[in-house]
Amino acid sequence: MKTRTELYAYKVPKRSRFLTFLLALTLTFLVGTWLVQHTILDDVFVQHQMEDSKGYQEFTDQFNKTINAQAQQSGIPSSTLKNIVSKTTVEQVINTTMANIYAKKENPINATPILTEIDQKVQAKTSSIAAASGVSTTAISETVQAKFQTYIADQAQPYGNQAVSAIKILESVSHVLIVVSGILSLIIAALIIYRSHGHVQGWRYLFWGIFWAGLFVAFPGVLLRFSDLIVNIAENAHSYSSIILTLISSILMVFVRVGAIVTVLGLFGVLVCIVLPSFGKRKEKGKY
Repeated sequence: MKTRTELYAYKVPKRSRFLTFLLALTLTFLVGTWLVQHTILDDVFVQHQMEDSKGYQEFTDQFNKTINAQAQQSGIPSSTLKNIVSKTTVEQVINTTMANIYAKKENPINATPILTEIDQKVQAKTSSIAAASGVSTTAISETVQAKFQTYIADQAQPYGNQAVSAIKILESVSHVLIVVSGILSLIIAALIIYRSHGHVQGWRYLFWGIFWAGLFVAFPGVLLRFSDLIVNIAENAHSYSSIILTLISSILMVFVRVGAIVTVLGLFGVLVCIVLPSFGKRKEKGKY
């Protein structure tokens, strides 16, 4: 005759399927939110992606093109101010901007180092133009600087402020989600074990929840990583396409790797729960 615990264990599959599904969902939110905090919301991670994608060079090229085009509008030959801003200066400005964005400061872009370099190089390179036109090199430098400041204020700074707003929202939402999903995961896991009276079948369903959570985290990453969608998104960024492509690809690969690890852990737990009872039964039979 079966004991009460054995009868409860027998009913676990029907009673715990829904709880297992809920556990998989809450764990998916828990792991996914944790990954967002350690990728998108981690300035060190983003900075590494900038370096890996040659993002600093892309920003340098774009700034130089802008300055050159603005200089031509003021009557300065394009060859005169070619590659006037160095990658080192741009890297300094971008790193400061990222620090300000993650510190949630308004108007995070401080282009002072670039303006200083413009002033030095414009005055050094436009002496012949100044002599021919009767305009001082200082006046030419101030004109170029003013146009670049307008470009930063009108075109770049709004994106910086949007990034600050996005970081604020993501941080607030992620803090709530990680607490709520963590608490719910613990409650549901405890319910699964409680309803099985600690029987190994309950643990098996708990590990099934972990297994499916890992798949839920990894599968969208696999689907998007190897689709044309992220390429299309990156192409919409025009001059900064390789930065966006590298960042999105790296984030998705983190989701895939961590999801795979969680999946393997869940599957390992399921296998242990299957093997242990069988091993115990064989051991008991060997005694008689």
